[in-house]
Amino acid sequence: MQKSVYDEAGFFELYEKLRQNPHSLNEIVEKKTMLAMLPTLSNLSVLDLGCGMGEHMALYLQQGAKFVAGVDLSQAMLKAAQQKLSQPSWQDKYSLHQAPMETFHTLNLGKFDLITSSFAFHYIDDFKALLANIKQSLKPNGYLVFSQEHPIVTAHKAGERWQKDENKNFLAYRLNHYRDEGERDRNWFKKPFKTYHRTFATIINLLIQQGFILEEVQEPMLQNDEKWQGEFKDLQHRPVLFFVKARRNS
Repeated sequence: MQKSVYDEAGFFELYEKLRQNPHSLNEIVEKKTMLAMLPTLSNLSVLDLGCGMGEHMALYLQQGAKFVAGVDLSQAMLKAAQQKLSQPSWQDKYSLHQAPMETFHTLNLGKFDLITSSFAFHYIDDFKALLANIKQSLKPNGYLVFSQEHPIVTAHKAGERWQKDENKNFLAYRLNHYRDEGERDRNWFKKPFKTYHRTFATIINLLIQQGFILEEVQEPMLQNDEKWQGEFKDLQHRPVLFFVKARRNS
């Protein structure tokens, strides 16, 4: 099985510390937007792809989901998720599975009312194949709701992302590689990893071609708010995340 960068020495600890920040991008933008786009969860079965530390799974159970399954490649993430979901009342209402998202369909988990993925689809090379497997794992009229890095962000290939003035104020975000789809070499916490760039049009058209009906798209940007830290000022200029709510055509 391929190895997750989150299981490399020290990486998960740095990530966990980042997620403990109440003003992180996940808390300020991602989670808030994602939850607002979900259908009513009462009595639904839910699959979370790239479930991470189980935060979304716990929220789904709190909102009345009948059963939630989580799939993630990282052993460290799944260990944290197990702890988060360890409430006695949830004992028979969830399952966790270590596997790449690309092969989740081989786990034979059954069909779901809702499949979600938070901040993860930009790690997927063959998005078309993933969507086909998601479609087959959804019940008729079932929903797919996901977030990923915005194509504006995934487009970056080399050089400085921002053009700045002499005082290092942001002037413009460079998009000179936007049309060049494919693999990107990235580095975070001094660890190399890969993501994949697709244009906005490619993402939407692949959903349509797989028979999904688009119901909502969001590109949240930050407004003026004193609780947002200085490092998020650039998010006033461009969206960093891209959200889609789509329904399987029955």
